[in-house]
Order: sequence, then C-alpha cells, then structure tokens
Amino acid sequence: MDRPLRLPQQDRADFETELGRALAAPQVVAALRDSGDEARGVERLRRTARDNAEYVLAAAAPEYERYALLRADADAEARLPVAAPAGERASGWWGVLGVIVPIVAVAAAVVFLLLGYVLGLAEDTEVLGHALLGAGWVAAGVAAVSLLVGGLGLLGAASRAKAAPEEVSGPGELVQARDAWRSALAERGLVPFLVAQANAGRRA
Repeated sequence: MDRPLRLPQQDRADFETELGRALAAPQVVAALRDSGDEARGVERLRRTARDNAEYVLAAAAPEYERYALLRADADAEARLPVAAPAGERASGWWGVLGVIVPIVAVAAAVVFLLLGYVLGLAEDTEVLGHALLGAGWVAAGVAAVSLLVGGLGLLGAASRAKAAPEEVSGPGELVQARDAWRSALAERGLVPFLVAQANAGRRA
C-alpha cells in the first residue's frame, strides 16, 4: 500500500500530476525500455516515487518554501476585512459636501426667507423678519459655495483615480511561484529519481 504524501491536500494533486508527466518523459521511457521492464515498470516507479516522496520533494525545497510562504500571505490577507480605498473615502466626503450640504442649506434658506418675508410684513416682528432674511441669504450662500467646492472635489477625485496606476495583482506572483515549484519538482526531483530507479532495476 502506498504511503500517504506528507503534503497539504491542495499540493498532493500537483505532485500526482507532475509524477504522471515525469513517467511519460523521454528519459524515463528510454530507461524503462533499456531495463526490459517497460510493461510493469511504470507502476513500480510510481509506487517507488510515492514511497520516497520526501526525498523527491527535497530537490525542489526552495521553490516550495517560497510558494508556501506566498500562499500563506495570500490566505491571511483574504481573511482580513476589506477597507475602502483612500480614493473612495475621499470621493464620499466630496459627495457629502457637494450634494447633502447644498440640499440642507437650500431647504434652510427657503424656510428662513419665507418666514423672514412673512414676519417682515408686521411691525411687531419686523426685526425678527430681517434677521431671518439675513440667515436665509447666508444659507443660500453656503449652498452655492458647498455645491461649487464639492463638485470641483468630485471632479478632482475622479481624475486622480483615472490617472492612478493599477496595482500588480498578488495572485499572479503566487501562480508563478506554484509553476516554478512544479517545474523544479519535475526537472530536479522526479525525472532524475525515476531514471535512477529504472537503471537500478536494469542492473538488478
């Protein structure tokens, strides 16, 4: 019975895939042919490679360590809560200044101006009416300024977001590290090991 591979579950499939490719490599096929055991030799070499997986994997240890480290970092980053980018937060504040504040200020201006004109018609409340009129015009000015500043801020944030370079995708580096490990596993580990085992069978 084959011993289970001492690899994480997600790496065992890669090992088996590279083992299958290595068994079909020209060097291994030629060594089996020379040994005269081409019929049963493939399964024998497959079992031998699995039983000596630790030795084979050691040939690609540097590549695997880098791949495992990048994968652990990616997994840890994936578990972190996603925060909104600074550009999005800035756009949100400009949106508040350019939309919410003008709406509130315009509503206040309308109320103050209406009350001011109404109260200004009566002599007893004429002073209060003038005060409300002044407050209404101030609110209208605030609405105009906030609308202008907020609109300019939104335009600036949009132009900066469009001009900002895209960040390099992390998973691309992880895929490259995985491919490098699999190549090293096949070229430095599996193929030389299988050829040596086939030649040993021929000498026996």
